Amino acid sequence: MDYKFVLLLVYFGAVLVLSSAQHENIPYEDVKDICEKCVCLTAHDSDKRYHHLLSCTSNRFKHILARWPTEFGKNHDNVDIVATFSYNEIELLQQLPATDAQLTFSCRHCGIKDLQEPTFIDVPNIRRLDLSWNEITSEVLTPGVFRGPFQVTHYEPIELVDLDLSHNKLHQLDKKVFEHTPNLTKLNLSYNDLKVLNEPTVLALTSVTGLQELDLSHTAIKSVSMSIFKSLVSLRILNLAGNELTSVPDKLQLIGRSLISLNLAQNPIERFTEESFTGLTSLQNLNISYMPVLKTIGKDIFTRLENLRRLDCAYNPKLTEFDMESILHSSNLTDLDISHCALTTISLLVNVTDKSKTNISTLARPWAHLHTFEISGNPWYCNCSLMQTLEYIGAQQSNEETPARCDTPYFLAGNIIPNLSSKEICNLKISKKIVIEEDEPPKFLRKRYIILTLITAAVVVSIGVMLGFVIAGIRRRLKRNDFGIEPIRYTSVRSSNLSAFSNGNTNSIVVKENGAANANV
Repeated sequence: MDYKFVLLLVYFGAVLVLSSAQHENIPYEDVKDICEKCVCLTAHDSDKRYHHLLSCTSNRFKHILARWPTEFGKNHDNVDIVATFSYNEIELLQQLPATDAQLTFSCRHCGIKDLQEPTFIDVPNIRRLDLSWNEITSEVLTPGVFRGPFQVTHYEPIELVDLDLSHNKLHQLDKKVFEHTPNLTKLNLSYNDLKVLNEPTVLALTSVTGLQELDLSHTAIKSVSMSIFKSLVSLRILNLAGNELTSVPDKLQLIGRSLISLNLAQNPIERFTEESFTGLTSLQNLNISYMPVLKTIGKDIFTRLENLRRLDCAYNPKLTEFDMESILHSSNLTDLDISHCALTTISLLVNVTDKSKTNISTLARPWAHLHTFEISGNPWYCNCSLMQTLEYIGAQQSNEETPARCDTPYFLAGNIIPNLSSKEICNLKISKKIVIEEDEPPKFLRKRYIILTLITAAVVVSIGVMLGFVIAGIRRRLKRNDFGIEPIRYTSVRSSNLSAFSNGNTNSIVVKENGAANANV
């Protein structure tokens, strides 16, 4: 038994030696005077914990350092190191220099195409890793990349908590890629061309059961597997913006107790149902903006979102109906944005006897904590009901550069809505000649324009008929008074003779020639 154990140790020792030897010829950046090329800062807090910063951004480095600057000392216990090599030309990310410090490492916009395996074996306490905006592929991102130090029979995990792999060239994940990162709580995979969350990718995601933040935005996915929600019971923030979802993912309520933020913006969702947000009892932030085909927000859509604080529903070009009463149950609402949609009116039931004489602003607000209420960029029809609703809601608009304006009726078009009051509009005396229509048609379809067009056409036709009769009468009178001119016909002698000859009438030819001779005499 001991013999086999010794052989096993020898085997793994040989593997480690060979793996390190095969990278001995890979150069590193010179550490000497590195703090003259890069920015090195050191500080310590009240607990005497040291914090080191190494910033080697935009230095045209092709490699990282072989060891940390001497200014950081040799003992890194109870030390934080923040190192960034972003905006360099590092195609191969080598093994990071050894340290026991809690490390934050960033190498964004470096053109990374390959990762030396294992990349983080000498930095077991790495906490945050940002490798976004590179060219990392699924074939390069293997489980071995995240292996920690080897201990007798297995590799220890690393302390990685936050991993950013956005803006790379991943099309799927290895099912065991996160087996050495059990503490991962934040994962960003946005702007990778995943298209489909296939089985290996789903297994990789569900293996990180402690995940709290997941960003799958702009990955061209059309659906999200229910098994993800079954496993990620601690998920608090979910970003699915910019995908091809046509409905809210099924079984989202499985994470309803933990989920506090959901982003569904820029998805081709046409409508929501009463079941769309069922069970999301903890949801505080909801973003449903920039939806190209969303048409209506009907009744009871948000009635179960009692803890909702912020609702973004802006830049939906086809949204013509928004039921404000569906969010009355969200008593803690602080921010509401329905700007730049196609809304003409919104309403809330205001229980007063005489709305035209009552000061709406004195009534109890439907949302006592509402700070901002964005409504600009909509074609508002400014009538009494709209103005009373806006005053009843009572929140101030934060966008003063492009304030909300009236679009109709025409005599109020262009007016800044905050400058108007419900009392003014409700008591507005309108001239009898002015008729307010709820759905005012375009000018060419309005009654007076149609009548004017018909009258103009009749006048033009009448004038044309009269002119025709006058011209015809003049022509007849000229003919009757012999002022007409008959056309003169010219016939040559030669042509006439040839015609007679062809008909055998030679006598007429002789007579004509004699007549012509006498005329010449």
